[in-house]
Amino acid sequence: MFKKRISPFACIVIALCACAVTFVSVFSWASCRNAESNIGTRIDSGVSAGEGSRNAAYDRFPEIIDMINSKYLRDYKSDEFWTAAYKAAVRSLGDAYSDYYTAEEYSAMLDSSKGDFVGIGVHACYDEDTGGVYIFRVMPDSPAQEAGILDGDVIVEAAGTRANADNYYDIIDLIRGKEGTKAEIKVLRGGEELEFSVTRRSVPSENVLFSDLGSGVAYVRILSFSDMTVASLFQKTVNDALDSGFDKFIFDVRNNGGGYLDQVLEMLDILLPEGPIINIVDKNGNTETKYSDAECIKAEMVVLCNGSTASAAELFTAALRDYGLATIIGEQTFGKGTMQTTYRLTDEGDAIKLSTDYYNPPSNVSYDGVGITPDIVSKLGEEWEKRFFKMHPEDDTQLKRALEVITGAD
Repeated sequence: MFKKRISPFACIVIALCACAVTFVSVFSWASCRNAESNIGTRIDSGVSAGEGSRNAAYDRFPEIIDMINSKYLRDYKSDEFWTAAYKAAVRSLGDAYSDYYTAEEYSAMLDSSKGDFVGIGVHACYDEDTGGVYIFRVMPDSPAQEAGILDGDVIVEAAGTRANADNYYDIIDLIRGKEGTKAEIKVLRGGEELEFSVTRRSVPSENVLFSDLGSGVAYVRILSFSDMTVASLFQKTVNDALDSGFDKFIFDVRNNGGGYLDQVLEMLDILLPEGPIINIVDKNGNTETKYSDAECIKAEMVVLCNGSTASAAELFTAALRDYGLATIIGEQTFGKGTMQTTYRLTDEGDAIKLSTDYYNPPSNVSYDGVGITPDIVSKLGEEWEKRFFKMHPEDDTQLKRALEVITGAD
């Protein structure tokens, strides 16, 4: 049993829907596609090795299994054993972004990318103060809203289980469930615990949020690039803002851990002039470049970033910087410049995700392991870094700085 660590990216979008939290909080740039793979019949260690050494490695494993079956004192669950073995094999690569997925996990990942979820319809994150699940946004017309759950509520119990720092992901799983079933939860509100019974149903993804900041400034918060509808929602949000007379944009990708390649490329295509967006380099040094076309918006832009801005969100930031189209404000980004590809393995439906490529922004200067340094460094302070999603706009010094820059008030 592998215990999941609560990462800063778990605070991106936990929509409490029927998708595996692994794929919501994962900060890899996962390009999911089916591919033929010989995993299980061939091991390529990445170094030159003779056939004899590979056969010896294969021969040892059946010997171990035979010894377990014949000598081990207790019964064990075969399916759990093999799942743990496969996961351990991939994780032994020492790459935080490579993993093995069971058929159930892989199916959940595919479902999570479609843009519609079954759940109660909230955005939430881990609450440092209570050990519970802090709800920072209740989706409009969602089961949670209809039940009376409010922004700022903290889920402290689900299905009779109290929330704490050690069972965060277990609580998330208890809130999820099948359409039409009830989520029994308790929330903390103003020092009082309230009980709710919320009927789960399908709710649309909501990874792009819009606010009017006045003075012609549109604030567009991109929570994640991790579903296949985020690009179309982003394009609609930007075009609607332009049609309404907005000529300045603040794009907020703080605490955005990334997502799908094709989504961020589509989003950048409407912002960038004709030219390269990304340079993808495989293990053999072969390079593939993706381009934007000549059609793009005309507007002033600022990008907000922080140490939890990663992967696809970093490409979004770097591309606008490289073309000189946006001022970057905030803190040094995470520094993830590798891409992952997920391959379906067999008819059983399981899959393996591997880091397969490096990628560079238009400048072709890698930020992998380094991150992106903002044009204007602005820190929130330790208190709000830990409680980012509990922060009110009046306390958001980075957003205030962005407003000063884009309106010329600095």
